Amino acid sequence: PDYYEKEAQKLALVMEKVYEYISNSLQHKPKKISILLHTQTVKSNGLVAWAPKRSEFYTTPHQGIYSQDWMQQLAIHEFRHVVQIDKIDSELPKIIKILLGEQGTVGVFGIYFPWWFIEGDAVVSETALSKSGRGRFPSFLMEHKAQLVEKGVYKYDKAYNGSVKDYVPNQYKLGYYLVGATRQKYGALIWDSVLDRVGKKPFSLNIFNKSLKKITGFNKVNLYDSVFDSLQNVWIVQDKIFSTSPSKTLSPKNKFYSNYNFNHWLNDSTIVSYKTALNKTPTFVTINNLGEESKLFKPGIVFGESINYRSDWIVWSEQIPSLRWSHSGKSFIQLYNIITSKKNKVIPEFTAFAPAISPNFKRVVVVETDFSSNYYLSVYNIASGELLKKIQTENNNYFFSPEWLNEKELVAVVLFNEGKRLVKFNLETGKMNLLIDEDLGEIKNLEVVNNQLFFTSSYTGKNGIFVLNLTDKSIQQIYEPRFGSESAALSPNSTKMVLSDYTAEGFRLLEIPLNKGDLHSLNTIRKHNYKLADDMAKQESGVLDLSVLDTIEYESKNYSKAAHLFNFHSWAPASVDASLYEITPGVSFMSQNKLGTSLTTLGYEWDVTEKAGKVYGKYTFKGWYPVFDIELNTGNRASEYMLIEQQTNKSGQVIQQDTSLQRFTWKQTNFKFNMKIPFNLSKGKFNRLLQTEMSNDISLYKHDESTPDQFSEGNFQSLTYRLYYQQFLRQSTQDVYPNFGVVTDVSFHHSPFSDTNLGNMILAQSYLFLPGIQGNHGMRFYAGFHNKQPSGNHSFSDAIRYPRGWGKINSNEMQSFAFDYKLPLFYPEWSFAGLAYLKRVNASLFTDYANLKGNYYENGHVVGTYTSYISSYGIELTGDAHFLRFYAPVEIGFRASYLPEMKKTYFDFLLSIDFNSL
Repeated sequence: PDYYEKEAQKLALVMEKVYEYISNSLQHKPKKISILLHTQTVKSNGLVAWAPKRSEFYTTPHQGIYSQDWMQQLAIHEFRHVVQIDKIDSELPKIIKILLGEQGTVGVFGIYFPWWFIEGDAVVSETALSKSGRGRFPSFLMEHKAQLVEKGVYKYDKAYNGSVKDYVPNQYKLGYYLVGATRQKYGALIWDSVLDRVGKKPFSLNIFNKSLKKITGFNKVNLYDSVFDSLQNVWIVQDKIFSTSPSKTLSPKNKFYSNYNFNHWLNDSTIVSYKTALNKTPTFVTINNLGEESKLFKPGIVFGESINYRSDWIVWSEQIPSLRWSHSGKSFIQLYNIITSKKNKVIPEFTAFAPAISPNFKRVVVVETDFSSNYYLSVYNIASGELLKKIQTENNNYFFSPEWLNEKELVAVVLFNEGKRLVKFNLETGKMNLLIDEDLGEIKNLEVVNNQLFFTSSYTGKNGIFVLNLTDKSIQQIYEPRFGSESAALSPNSTKMVLSDYTAEGFRLLEIPLNKGDLHSLNTIRKHNYKLADDMAKQESGVLDLSVLDTIEYESKNYSKAAHLFNFHSWAPASVDASLYEITPGVSFMSQNKLGTSLTTLGYEWDVTEKAGKVYGKYTFKGWYPVFDIELNTGNRASEYMLIEQQTNKSGQVIQQDTSLQRFTWKQTNFKFNMKIPFNLSKGKFNRLLQTEMSNDISLYKHDESTPDQFSEGNFQSLTYRLYYQQFLRQSTQDVYPNFGVVTDVSFHHSPFSDTNLGNMILAQSYLFLPGIQGNHGMRFYAGFHNKQPSGNHSFSDAIRYPRGWGKINSNEMQSFAFDYKLPLFYPEWSFAGLAYLKRVNASLFTDYANLKGNYYENGHVVGTYTSYISSYGIELTGDAHFLRFYAPVEIGFRASYLPEMKKTYFDFLLSIDFNSL
């Protein structure tokens, strides 16, 4: 955007400097790539895509970033992905790019390279080329350590494809250890050699494994076992010499992985905490001194590190998506009184994180980021929502975890080039003073009590609890954890502290006594060094210093959206429908502009069954408020009819009759125009979508010499008006259905302008989701209705659900009902030699019923009516699985349906793939 000019110029300088360093260990200098900046999003992320080729940066930083400027973090991490893919692209045989274009590179890269390598290699780079990075981030590293010490090494398939039963650290964490340890043992260029071999031999089966084994002697599973067995041995030895502090566990034992974070003493016997779990949606809870837990309130999507308390008030920052645009959004500050259930809301001007309520309960301070990446400490009036004060540092430093010292002063963590520092701000003068100029690593969770500042620091290599005396500036460690701790809260009588202590089963709540004799001065504690990170840094040509940049001013010009609507990036010797994941004989060409708002597919498709082909074109435009879809196809169609030939004698009697199938063809042209406006109404704990839609379908049929006379000719046109609404309660990982949900879909179809009148049809269908008898069980109710007014023997096709097991029966009026009760049966986590990995088995009991009314026809005329009742009931058994270690999850199984009216049982194979998880 034009208002981002200054930051874009700076980023261009950063990228040029990163370019010189990031490529060394892969021995490759990539070609140019477009970078898009999303400046109004509430998301903090980045990505690299290759069909079409571009990188996208979401410019708003979050509260969990490590000790480096956010855009610099993105520049290093995302550009490493560019080097990875571009290297493969440069090594591939030309025939792949000739046949497939950019999607050929995507296919080879996505099929052969596991996600742990793709992301782990980028995390290693961000760590090795900077003084920070996630490889020096204890909260990033502790999960595997706790798992290996307390639960052991998971099988490779579980570690890679995850689990529904247990928490499994993500691909970034898995990949950092695997990629880093491999480089540590075999040298910096090990992965360069693997990429070379894969790029040059993409037609070789399982080439990633073969390449890895040729160099290291291990395939990826053996490599995983070797690395994590070694880490387990080291960490178990370290754990044996760890000395625990006196403590009391306050949180109850949970059946599944659960976390208690952001803690607060409501009184001397009751704690408030934010609970997340595999089997529950995020909830604020209270826990008394007997360990009894009670639900308090379910918030919406809360930003990380953005929950705070003051007395009996909770305050947090919650995100709201844009009504229409996926790369935009808002935030609001929610206040909730634990005693009275009263709520207040503050709407900041821009995206705001980490709120804190003032001592007099009249103001709230937040970390705010505007669309030009200016960072502020902003103070708002709670009652009126008025912006009272904005503080920005001279160098536009980013802020973390602000907290009130008193009504006139704030303390916060500020990001400098040297790292994160504790800083005090005067609200009246706007002046900033360093509380202590000491590198304490990662700092968060500030809490001021009397003249002491409590906080979490990674100084020792673990997230421990420290306290700063605001008078003499001395720092002491209160608690050194086994794996990691955070969110410490001092009791009202200041005699004890509750904190979140990490285990392999999640963060539990520990209560520790505050004895001054147990405190350790910072001067007596050794600052931790990260050996793997340091070893990776030694393999590079140096650490990137991005604090000093050149003074080049790059030429800047407007980007013409209209001139770049079409960008043909891929093609194939087949007809590819990416939206339906279908591939059929033919040829296709794919275009997508860099902004992702204009998509085009052109091609020719051959229908093997009909032995006929058609030319087609599809276009989608998403750059305006409505979304437009246009589709045109034209070509030959074919079918068969029964031809009866009779031979008669001289008396006219039939003496022989033969029946044969006669093939015939016709010309058909179809045009479809669709306009829809999707409104994202998600807010709080509900995901909501309201979509209005209108479409016009025109089909033109033209006879040729083989077409029977009775086959319709002319044009058929239909207009459809549709209103769709859905509302789902957010689901936990283990929920099979949302605990509450509603879907309503209403449409009207008619054909006012066509040669052949199809009549009209009104259709309505709805789903209702409710919780089951036990946790994670779910019930789904369905009701559907259509009423058609046919014109002659022409009418619209049925569109509501039929009872499972039944084929369709043409009807004028239909009511359909269905009920499903779905539950998880067990979590086997079975691996089958890399071919399949089964995470969970589900069962669904169902019953369906429908009432149909329609006409009997004879020679195109209605001769009677019928009423029919059909039903079915049965069971569906499905498994959540991964095949060939492909990262997209698959639901696979079968359905057994008993049809009482026919007294027969039918079986169906069930299969669905969730590509949205990639």
